[in-house]
Amino acid sequence: MNISDRERVFTLRGEDERGASDLDDTLLLIPGPTNLSKRVREVMAGPQLPHVGSEFYSMFRETVGLARYVFKNEKGDQFVFTGSGTIGMESSVVSLVSRGERTLTLINGYFGHRMLMLNQVHGAKADKLEFTGGKAADPDSLRSQLRKAKYSAVFITHVDTSSSVLNPVRELVEECAKAGVAAVVDSVCAIGGLPLDFDSLGADIVFTASQKALAGPPGAVLVAVSKRAMEKMEKRKSPIESYYMNLLRWKPVMDDPKMYLATPATQVLQALREALLEAKEEGIENRWARHRKLGEITRASVEGWGQRFVAEEGHRADTVTSFWVEEGKAGPIQKTLESEHHVMVSRGIYDDKDRMIRIGHFGTLQPEALRKALGSMGEVMEELGVSAHQVAVAKRRSRR
Repeated sequence: MNISDRERVFTLRGEDERGASDLDDTLLLIPGPTNLSKRVREVMAGPQLPHVGSEFYSMFRETVGLARYVFKNEKGDQFVFTGSGTIGMESSVVSLVSRGERTLTLINGYFGHRMLMLNQVHGAKADKLEFTGGKAADPDSLRSQLRKAKYSAVFITHVDTSSSVLNPVRELVEECAKAGVAAVVDSVCAIGGLPLDFDSLGADIVFTASQKALAGPPGAVLVAVSKRAMEKMEKRKSPIESYYMNLLRWKPVMDDPKMYLATPATQVLQALREALLEAKEEGIENRWARHRKLGEITRASVEGWGQRFVAEEGHRADTVTSFWVEEGKAGPIQKTLESEHHVMVSRGIYDDKDRMIRIGHFGTLQPEALRKALGSMGEVMEELGVSAHQVAVAKRRSRR
């Protein structure tokens, strides 16, 4: 890669340094992982930190405290441990739900189906309430369903990364509370980028992962748990059927990191601490506002390209945007954008891989970097059949 290309990519990312490897030269606009800041990369490249000793203990305590900050969790228990977002999802299911209990999963896309699958795998009598066509979960439909059966827990996706549908989480959790049912929220594609106040929300479990809006490397799961949910776990008639994903086992480690359960990914947790520090320095409300701007910029471009959103209006997330393209166009758009402009976006999942584009716009991404990247994407869209007029409109809207 020549110097001008390298400088162009750094400009896209909104960074000023001149020392990253070629692996850092692509702007990741995929729904995770996101590009890492220079500070976070330097932590990852540092000496190996052992999981025993005062340095790790103090670092880990600070990380848990910072996790409380981004969740706005002062009243519940906070967990941070090694694993993917799926580990957070499965930990929530296996720790909270006993075999034979009836659960309800609200589905807007692929990851809702995954939560349903995990309920089935762990022996729940798992019902689903599915909303198709990019529609958000409807609180009235949930209320009606909760009257039909006695459920132990309802599983809700905050933003389904596959469809970019933003659910009305607060209203859905309120319906669960009225019915006396535990509410579990998958906020993997939301925490750090979308407003969420765990204490006021009233959910029983909210989990996320390190590699999306929090802008850490993949490999850490963060889980907030209400006192009510902890009591439910403690009073289970049957034991939790997992060693590693048993939140009751992790509780003593959170209280005292000198307790040993499993060897943590120490470099990942160090990097997460640095990413969380950056979030706190920015201010969580300011971070939410910046992501709101990123969402507006992206949606304006998609409208200008004349493409159709996957998520219905009013329920489009500020962290990821999905839109439909002509069958067979998704692959060429993705490949051309990466090879010619060093910007990577994602295609749809499984059946949608040839007709859907997904843009992740979160983490430390700055508005001007996003505008330039979307301008490049507009050029690619024009090359592949989008009219020059549409591209021009998209560029004007993205500058607002």
